[in-house]
Amino acid sequence: MFKIDHRSIADVEPFEHIPGADGLALGSAAKLASGALAKAGATDMPTHIIMGVKDERGEYPAVRVLKSTIFDTTSSATVASTLVGSSVTLHTDALGVTATTTSGVFTITETDGANSVKGYFNV
Repeated sequence: MFKIDHRSIADVEPFEHIPGADGLALGSAAKLASGALAKAGATDMPTHIIMGVKDERGEYPAVRVLKSTIFDTTSSATVASTLVGSSVTLHTDALGVTATTTSGVFTITETDGANSVKGYFNV
């Protein structure tokens, strides 16, 4: 799950309410596809993070992904301190990252040397 850790700027991104595919999970990375949110793939650059459940209008509350927002998430593999500054791919569930650097979209700024990481999307 991508959780906002902090922002580099004082402004807070407002929630946007956007139609989307069924089953998008809270805290997942999503992209716009034909005007609707869809789960982001491993090397897709997400445009939004899902912030709640789909409402009766078929819309999800979501925040736009900005480079100034630092997210806290987990990795499906150990992220060594040598990967700080490297960009990694998204996990297949779009709720975290991997330790794979080829075509990475999420830059690691901090790691516990195991599975907890912080970073930002390369938008």
